[in-house]
Amino acid sequence: MELLKVIKAEWAVIAMAPFSFLILAALMFGAAYFIACWRYTAVIDQVKATCETLKERLHLRSEQTEAYREKAAKYDEKLAEVVDFGETELRDKALKLVADLREFIGRSRRLDTSIHDARWFNASHADTEQEKNRGWDEYARTMINNTYERNDEYDRRFKVEAMMLRDELLSRLPGYESENEVEFSYERPTNFFGFSFVADDLERMAKAL
Repeated sequence: MELLKVIKAEWAVIAMAPFSFLILAALMFGAAYFIACWRYTAVIDQVKATCETLKERLHLRSEQTEAYREKAAKYDEKLAEVVDFGETELRDKALKLVADLREFIGRSRRLDTSIHDARWFNASHADTEQEKNRGWDEYARTMINNTYERNDEYDRRFKVEAMMLRDELLSRLPGYESENEVEFSYERPTNFFGFSFVADDLERMAKAL
């Protein structure tokens, strides 16, 4: 209605230049159309991008769920196998893990000693203060990385099996008491004392069957 009133009020001017008015109206309409298209195209593109991102996240979550399901199934299989062991089989399995764990501990100790001797010597015999500081930094960085790698190897090779064997051995040794009350040593041993505790605890339980 407002537009009609404006046209009626300005009709005299429009009548004097109708072609100019039509051209101007067409240009304004076209400009409004292209602006609207540009704006809503950007909105649509953003919505599409958001949808694609959500689809990718959903797909990733599905893959993760499937991976967790497979890991849980494998864990259940291993746990069922351990539960079905006779005493001799369970003892042999535990002592085999103890032997492998102690080999891992010995190898890691020798590596630490080698790194310590080499890096310590280089750092302490540097000619300048700058070289000494650089040597100490390199020594500390190497030892930290070695610790991370050692803990990762324990997680990959020993942690799950050690915990399953511990639980099964404890279920068959109701009167057994660990010499160390720190139960999380099996999950996060972090250092040689923790690794040795796991090996010693499993060996004592295995030999107590």
